[in-house]
Amino acid sequence: MKKNYEHLKATVGPGVFTQWQEVDVEIYAITDLGAKVAINNEYTGLVYGNQMYDDYKEGQKLKAYIKLVREDGKIDVSLQPEQGRHVQSTTDKILEHLKAAGGKCQFNDESSPEDIKNEFQISKKVFKQAIGKLYKEHKIKITEKGIELIK
Repeated sequence: MKKNYEHLKATVGPGVFTQWQEVDVEIYAITDLGAKVAINNEYTGLVYGNQMYDDYKEGQKLKAYIKLVREDGKIDVSLQPEQGRHVQSTTDKILEHLKAAGGKCQFNDESSPEDIKNEFQISKKVFKQAIGKLYKEHKIKITEKGIELIK
């Protein structure tokens, strides 16, 4: 049985949400623009397609973040947290990947955005920021063949 989403409010007043506030969403439609989501089962929002780094399905429930409440009251939603927090969670993911792969992997600045998206479900920009952070912390070295854990 298909759930009814007609009760959702299309716009929100000022002050209801703060930027980067974590919310619960359920995807109720995939459109040309992206995924329409029910926010806390009360409002409707949109995750733009170019910001979706995984295959999402209608009915899927996720944690998401209020990216922006536009002047017209419509809500833009992100499935990734604010960039600083996202880079930190990505560094953890890359370290886990390296440990599981024996300390080395073939991903680096030269890797294609598609390969990075398929392996880590993130953008190349966030990947590069995360490996840059790990490099500055002397946790990895970057080689022509990829990245390696520093023992």
